Amino acid sequence: MHIRERGAAHVPMIFFVLILVMFLGALVFGYVKQTENGDLLKQRNDAKRDLAALQSKNLLAEHYIGDFGKVIGKPGAYTGRKSANYEGATLTSEGVMNPEEIKKVLDEASQRAELTVASSLENALGQLLAKIDALKQRVRDAEGERDKAMAEKSAVDRSYAEATTQASTKARDFDQQLEQTRADFTARNADQAAALARAQETLNQKNDELTTATEKAVAKEKFLNNEIAKHQMQLSAVTARDAMIKAPDVPDGKIIVAKNGIPKAFINLGRKDMLKEGTVFRIKNTNSAKVKGLATVTKVEDERSEVTLSNLVDPVGDYAREGDLLYNELFSPGVTRTIFLMGRFDEPYSKENLKNLLVRLGNRVVNKMAPGVDTVILGSNPVNEAGDGFSSVQESEEFKLASELRVEFAYLSSIRDLIKL
Repeated sequence: MHIRERGAAHVPMIFFVLILVMFLGALVFGYVKQTENGDLLKQRNDAKRDLAALQSKNLLAEHYIGDFGKVIGKPGAYTGRKSANYEGATLTSEGVMNPEEIKKVLDEASQRAELTVASSLENALGQLLAKIDALKQRVRDAEGERDKAMAEKSAVDRSYAEATTQASTKARDFDQQLEQTRADFTARNADQAAALARAQETLNQKNDELTTATEKAVAKEKFLNNEIAKHQMQLSAVTARDAMIKAPDVPDGKIIVAKNGIPKAFINLGRKDMLKEGTVFRIKNTNSAKVKGLATVTKVEDERSEVTLSNLVDPVGDYAREGDLLYNELFSPGVTRTIFLMGRFDEPYSKENLKNLLVRLGNRVVNKMAPGVDTVILGSNPVNEAGDGFSSVQESEEFKLASELRVEFAYLSSIRDLIKL
């Protein structure tokens, strides 16, 4: 019985211990939660303070932007920097400005004030203030000059007043002399006014003469510049032409194959020399300047050409032979001439026919006399404006221009045998 009683008393003690452990655990758990809640409250309070500080700072930034925008007075929109990601955030504060527009206004103000574009507002305003100060200084200088002039005028007025006083004093004693003096003074003023008017008229006349002389000088300078340009152009053309064209006494080619009695021969000119069919050459011996006949190109090959012989002076004793020289005033091997037809040309040598023939022979024919023309072919005198006579071709402006440009002249009558239709 005694043992059973001890066991029964032991069970409540264990239960009591468990309850005590659980109570202590609850106390510990409560303490831990209480500590965590305290930390959370502290973090919440810190977050509230931070939020309040950020809100205050944001409010201060908004007020700053608004007040600064009111000062600048240039509202706009600011989208941020292109290189940054704002996660869709925007500025909604009053007074937001576009920095690019502000800079544009500053740059335009600097340019209109004839100043260099500044890198900052301070520099831009500094330049403007410096320019304003310079203008103010110029105004002060002008006012100083004005004051100086006024002082001189005052001195003159005082001198005049003193002279008037003296004259008045003398007038009381010498009435008659005063009247005479006044009359002389009036006459002298009239003379001075007349002299001043004549001087002004002379000055105006000289100004007009100077203006007229200046205009004439400018016109003459322009004319001379045009003449220089024209002659330089012609000089370039003549230089290029002379570098390629042979002199009249230098042969253009020679006969390489010819048989006595055969009206055909071959010459050493061909396509390489820009030779055209129909070109006519005068034939001369190597040791004589006399023309012994004509050679007309009938077939052109690369290195040589076939010609037809005609108008031989001595077909028996001096027939065309190998080595005879060829001459044509309108042809130079490898050269294209620029030709102008001046004067009147009648059938069958009309201007159109001559132009077609000269172009066919490798030349270029222009319709206007101008720098660059190599050769002028002279025709007959043209009909005058009244239609009742003829005007001298050598008195025309075209002939004077051609002579001034020192182009080569060729009369149609002297080259007729070279351009047979």
